[in-house]
Amino acid sequence: MTIYFPSQVVLEVTSRCNLECKGCAVHGPDSFTTRKTSNMSEQDWKVAIKEIGSWDKELNLTAHGGGEPLIHPKFREILQFAKTFPKLNTGFLTNGMLLNKEWSEFVVSIGLDWIGFSIDGVSPETHRIVRKKSDLEVIEKHLLELLLIRERSSIKEPSNKEPSKSPKPLITLNMVAYDEVYDQKEQFVQKWLNKVDNITISHYRNPPSSRRALLVPQERKPCFLLWSQMIIASDGRVGLCCEDFNIDFPLGRVGEKPLIEIWNGSEISKLRKLHEAGDFTSHPMCRDCDTWSDNIIQKTEENKNLGFKMLHRASQTEYKPLNEPLLIHN
Repeated sequence: MTIYFPSQVVLEVTSRCNLECKGCAVHGPDSFTTRKTSNMSEQDWKVAIKEIGSWDKELNLTAHGGGEPLIHPKFREILQFAKTFPKLNTGFLTNGMLLNKEWSEFVVSIGLDWIGFSIDGVSPETHRIVRKKSDLEVIEKHLLELLLIRERSSIKEPSNKEPSKSPKPLITLNMVAYDEVYDQKEQFVQKWLNKVDNITISHYRNPPSSRRALLVPQERKPCFLLWSQMIIASDGRVGLCCEDFNIDFPLGRVGEKPLIEIWNGSEISKLRKLHEAGDFTSHPMCRDCDTWSDNIIQKTEENKNLGFKMLHRASQTEYKPLNEPLLIHN
């Protein structure tokens, strides 16, 4: 029997948030989730991180979910604990409102692997519309502080060591192309392209729809997430995938049995077999979803006039300077 290991574990340390973003299924104006918001218990995050950190496999530990991770009162301890496991590539996505100078100094000091900012455009006015309760000027101030602190840290390498080619944390930006900010895409890329490590612009979808891709192949394929992405919700339940916002189809719970047993259990194994057999309609989560296409559609394009190149995936476009490689999935 083949034992599958995920390449990414999404650890939703909290499902609580300080913003109300337009496209958020949990806190947005069209939110539809009914599960109670909570901070993950210390017992759950310690058990989960200890187990996945013991697997003989390098993987990406994504310490966010339907909330703002900096809200968790023990988030510093969570990150420090995760960094004791060398096979975990640890980071999180933030709205940036709470990532002040002290937080930036902390994530740099522990060698956090990556951090992503959700920033939608360049106008404070439209940013407040699509990301209610946000302040773009505060977020940009925090981002620039982090970049400066990281830069200063990278030149303090011991004299007997070569400077790191990729100072940590890697800093990425994601913009959602809402109608209100769609015309700001190019300006957003030009503003940040040579300052951060990666920029993506994601297509918008209206919750609860799981369709957002613009370039979907006619022939459907098995969804890669069933083999690659484990979701652990803030209440300790293991969700089916990242589209299961409400955890309507839990596979198990942290502490009840080892996570690797849950990941190879009967429920998800049954769904994998359905996909391999070309049956994409029996399960309600898969019936009207196009997330499966995200690692199939990959088209590259260059804009030499503006100095960047693009990798178009089904749900988003990645931007890099012309002289830097794009991350193409095999």
